[in-house]
Amino acid sequence: MKQNTKVPNKKAQGTGSFPAKKKADKTQPVWYFIIPLAGILIITWLLYSPAIRYGFTNWDDPTYVLENPHVKKLSGENIKYFFSNPSASNYHPLTMISLGIDYYYASESNTLSDKHIESRAARFHVTNIILHLFNIALVFIFVFLLARRRLLVAIITSLLFAIHPMHVESVAWIAERKDVLYTFFFMAGLIMYLKYIEKGALKYLPVIFVIYICSLLSKPSAVVFPLILVAIDYIQGRKFSMRLWLEKVPFFILSVVFGLITVFIQSKDAIADIKVFSMIQRLMFATYGFVMYLIKLIVPWDLAAFYPYPQLSQSGGLPMIFYLSPVIAIILGGLAFYSARFTRVVLFGFLFYLFSLVLVLQFVSVGSAIMADRYSYVSSIGLFYIIAWYVDQGFTGKANVLYKARWILASALILFAVVIGIVANDQIKVWKNSETLWTDVISKYPQAEISYKNRGNFYGSQNITDKALEDYNIYIRLKTDDPRAFSNMGNIYGLRNETEKALDAYSKSIALDSVNPETYFNRAITYAKAKQFDFALRDYETALLLKPGVIGVYLNKAYTLLEMGRYEDAVNDYTNLIDKNPENDDYFLKRGTCYYMLRRNREALDDYSRCLKLNPSNGNAYYNSSVIFKAQQDFAKAYQYALKAKSANYAVDESYLEGLKNKSK
Repeated sequence: MKQNTKVPNKKAQGTGSFPAKKKADKTQPVWYFIIPLAGILIITWLLYSPAIRYGFTNWDDPTYVLENPHVKKLSGENIKYFFSNPSASNYHPLTMISLGIDYYYASESNTLSDKHIESRAARFHVTNIILHLFNIALVFIFVFLLARRRLLVAIITSLLFAIHPMHVESVAWIAERKDVLYTFFFMAGLIMYLKYIEKGALKYLPVIFVIYICSLLSKPSAVVFPLILVAIDYIQGRKFSMRLWLEKVPFFILSVVFGLITVFIQSKDAIADIKVFSMIQRLMFATYGFVMYLIKLIVPWDLAAFYPYPQLSQSGGLPMIFYLSPVIAIILGGLAFYSARFTRVVLFGFLFYLFSLVLVLQFVSVGSAIMADRYSYVSSIGLFYIIAWYVDQGFTGKANVLYKARWILASALILFAVVIGIVANDQIKVWKNSETLWTDVISKYPQAEISYKNRGNFYGSQNITDKALEDYNIYIRLKTDDPRAFSNMGNIYGLRNETEKALDAYSKSIALDSVNPETYFNRAITYAKAKQFDFALRDYETALLLKPGVIGVYLNKAYTLLEMGRYEDAVNDYTNLIDKNPENDDYFLKRGTCYYMLRRNREALDDYSRCLKLNPSNGNAYYNSSVIFKAQQDFAKAYQYALKAKSANYAVDESYLEGLKNKSK
């Protein structure tokens, strides 16, 4: 059978109404539809449930959650912030709010705290999986309606969508919440559009428009929505009249607005300079992506979280596949359009796939990856629909050649489903943590320099310094102009007390980026540890000039001044710190010590007293007070404070106590 090979009647041509359901559909009980869908959802839950035990990765998860103060404190003010500001080079306020809700409830249930947050990501993973399950159900309903209530088409399409390993990235990666969330609204909007075509009631259009806005507010990729509506019009046999185009105008206008917003936001740091690649190369990259997404959907091998751009040959050429890709793409497109002479199914699936991908095919280079598995999440539905339709035809169209090969088709489909399920299971394990993620990328694409940097960052955060340095050294050989890498190496050398190497790494970082206050701060700390105080002070001052008011810089600078014996300057810095935080007992302790060294004993005692009011168990303050009272010949108080210091577990010499005891009698 052919789906809408010809427009069957005037009603379908003019209004686009669905043909009447087959009689069999009216007599089927509800479980006839629910059981297969429930089975797919259960399989998917079992497949993805191991991810619930996984943590955050260091790829965008810090930007989206771990280091995002607006997500970590969900409030009316922060919700307003999300709607009025971009986040992580994107405008997707609903996504950020959903992450904030997860953070809030995870904290409320005591499964999340700042101390254990990186190992307690279960709430976020569960939400992603649940959204994926909803999307599976929506794909099932959408295809069921689109295919004229053909249940087998809906089952096959939604099953392949559910378990395909290229979709693991969208579900198992916390930062990719935007993908599963925008798809939820995207598919809901398509279902409502099919109902609009069936009923012909204009009241559906405002509802679809609102749903579309929600999809756009979840991820800008939804801008292709009106193009998919046109593809649906085609397969439904609607006449491309003025009314059909006018009803799409608000959707296209909204797409243009959100598209311009996205370009403006990403042009600051996400979109590569136009001079980086030639137009011919961009065309090759785009067609390469178009072809490779198709190939990996059919043969999912070497899937990875990061696909680097190809390395040029010595003559500046690209690998042969890039030169062949435009030819392959043209042939595939030509075959799809030629198929329209016989059926609308293939061209529809092709257009669904193409329209969903067109904005991420690297005509404009966004980011440092040539393609990404997550971009297949929606686009794959077009390909899976074609496969499902023709398998169904094998079992329903007895007059066609597919009927004779129906069991071969069924066996091939079952084998394909088993294989992609196994691959998906392995791919989910890749997202366990940052080490497994980047090790997998390195094993498949060893030229992907960012993998070594990110894995090195992970090892550094775990104090696995040998492995961290090994990865950083490889990364620097591949990419010598990244100041952050040198800065991170400096931190690692600092942890290993290799001062000279740390200073050298920090200096190389500063040579590449002279306006990063954190690097100056870290180099200052290293200089101070090496007793090179003048250099340390210079770097502290530079850090404060670049980023004024940083408490940590003032604190370390003040302590360095104290160690240098510049007590007046240290007093000024500690006074500044006390003004910012008068509840910190250590500030009063350190300033009291400066006053003591300046022989301003009254002020020193006053600071020690204020320190002890804030922290009555500060043995250091008791002991320092005792020393001052002894110098003032007040041996009774000196002895009293020495005893208090000892009771506060401060190491007090017994001979000192005995001497005070004798003199206080």
